[in-house]
Amino acid sequence: MLLRLASLTSLTSLCLLSSLALAAPHDPNVDASTITPRDQITPVVGGTPVPQGKWRDVVLVVSQHSTCTGTLIAPDIVLTAGHCIESEPYEVWTDTVDYGTFQGDRIAVKWSRAYPDWEHRYDVGVIMLDHVARGAPRAIAPACAAKKGLHDGALLHLVGFGMVADTVESNTQLREVDLRVVDANCTSDEGCESSVAPHGEFLAGGDGRGSCFGDSGGPVFMPTEDGPALVGVVSRGIAVPGATCSDGGIYVRADKVVSWLQSVTGVDFDPSSCEVPADDGGEVTDEAGGCSTGGGGSLALGFGIVAVLFGRRRRATT
Repeated sequence: MLLRLASLTSLTSLCLLSSLALAAPHDPNVDASTITPRDQITPVVGGTPVPQGKWRDVVLVVSQHSTCTGTLIAPDIVLTAGHCIESEPYEVWTDTVDYGTFQGDRIAVKWSRAYPDWEHRYDVGVIMLDHVARGAPRAIAPACAAKKGLHDGALLHLVGFGMVADTVESNTQLREVDLRVVDANCTSDEGCESSVAPHGEFLAGGDGRGSCFGDSGGPVFMPTEDGPALVGVVSRGIAVPGATCSDGGIYVRADKVVSWLQSVTGVDFDPSSCEVPADDGGEVTDEAGGCSTGGGGSLALGFGIVAVLFGRRRRATT
């Protein structure tokens, strides 16, 4: 859920939402580059701008009071964070690497839905677009590939529209950075969700690299024989007092929610052959489990913006 500014206490217990709000949600004449920060923001360190056409499946998800990042996993379907769905997205921008000088497509949201009880399980959500987007969708890494490739020390790739430095007033560019997995099981940090641990989430980043405000819902890619595949979804920061975005974050494993995505969208994500069973080793799976891939894609949305800082989602307390 979105938090009021007055209720923000620390970056470590809040989700990675955008620092933007929309002045004229459906007015294409508003200059999206006129963004002013309300407060200093913690940096996403180590990222570089994405060249046009490199990650056409990575999109901007626009809501009335915030923005997130998402991934096109089918021609008209976007995977993002569950807390991004709570802010009621209405449009998606696709095929752009800088929404301040936007060249791409704006596509209305037909409907959106968060994972059931996302606050305590998988912080993901799905968006159905009004029509198909240009660009090839991104495949979800099959469970067998994720199990093999997600180990401590593994190198992954983060892409998103999030903030880049505390000395920069705003960021409108799509950026990318390599991250190391520091806890593949997500059991070492208090911010890890116990109901899906181990293997439902993973920790990555740190040492000056990580996701931040605006990267929520964005993709983490892993290398496969068929090219980069979606293995993680940006969720939140680590629960260490005083930690910042550059100290690392918590990511939901995308392969764990494939069966839910299929049941909600009606899209049959083609199964991928596995050398080992997907649930081998006692890994937590979603309702159906299995080793599947999702078709991917890209989508776009546009909006006019004035800045209002929103924070990360608080961890539920018990």
